Amino acid sequence: MDTHKKFLIASGGTGGHIFPAIVFGKDLEKNGAEVKWLCGSRELEKEIYGSADINPFVLAISGSPLGTKSIIKILARLAALIKSFFQTWKHIKNFKPDKIYLFGGYISFAPLLIAKIKKIPVTLHEQNAVAGKVTKLALKWGADIITGWPVCEGIDKFQYVGIPVREPVRIKKSEALKALGLTLFSDAKVIGVAGGSLGSGPLNELLMKTAELCRDFEFIFLSHERKDISNVHFIPPQWDTNPFYSVCDVIVCRAGGSTLAEVLKWEIPAVSIPWPKAADNHQVKNAQEFVKLSKNSRIFYENESPENLAKILSTQ
Repeated sequence: MDTHKKFLIASGGTGGHIFPAIVFGKDLEKNGAEVKWLCGSRELEKEIYGSADINPFVLAISGSPLGTKSIIKILARLAALIKSFFQTWKHIKNFKPDKIYLFGGYISFAPLLIAKIKKIPVTLHEQNAVAGKVTKLALKWGADIITGWPVCEGIDKFQYVGIPVREPVRIKKSEALKALGLTLFSDAKVIGVAGGSLGSGPLNELLMKTAELCRDFEFIFLSHERKDISNVHFIPPQWDTNPFYSVCDVIVCRAGGSTLAEVLKWEIPAVSIPWPKAADNHQVKNAQEFVKLSKNSRIFYENESPENLAKILSTQ
């Protein structure tokens, strides 16, 4: 554990970046440290932090200028990035952190640059098995890089520590179903479908077709959609995931680093389906590392047939 006493943690974008930051920061607080968080202005980010009773400092930026092809959006995000730089500078000046931790997402650049200017020690946690642009830059600027997987393509100097995840609390199935607002009419195998905090339409579509071929299984989707039919049930994304994982016999999920780390912690058999549009194809690499560490788990690709997925699920 660090001997520093004041820490600034910057993490934004999706739950995959934010949840590990929250777990890590809460652990620092338990050991007597003072911790402050930075996030972007997306409502999802504020909602996730709020679920953990954290009131972060919210920057003006809501996305990376590199994450869009629209000239108008690029200019707007560049303006927001400049504004967030000065917001971050003011916050760091007032808080005077001994160290800054970056957990990824589009807001990491401003605190990284300021830390370099002010010579504040920085550690960046990379949740994916392929280093992102800011991770590579952070390494060049002298930051310590810690990783969620034993490999991290694109950099040659890092320490593997894993991904901080919430401690599993297994709940009796009947109580977990009640917490989820569900009633299952059989003791059939339960397939949990998790598309990440932003959801995944293509993943849901694939699994709906698969569910039609697996009438003996019950499928529970974490999704904002609501169209329960037969053996398919939709529930909203859960910030407290204990009830969801407690009822699942198999998980089908995207290959975001933090999601896979949670599934590993729960030791639930899984089928990971990498998002084909992920930057640098990092979800495929995440999935490859995941199956090396997990028991009875598989990789499935989005262009494969529902029939093949149904066969895999029947053997999990």
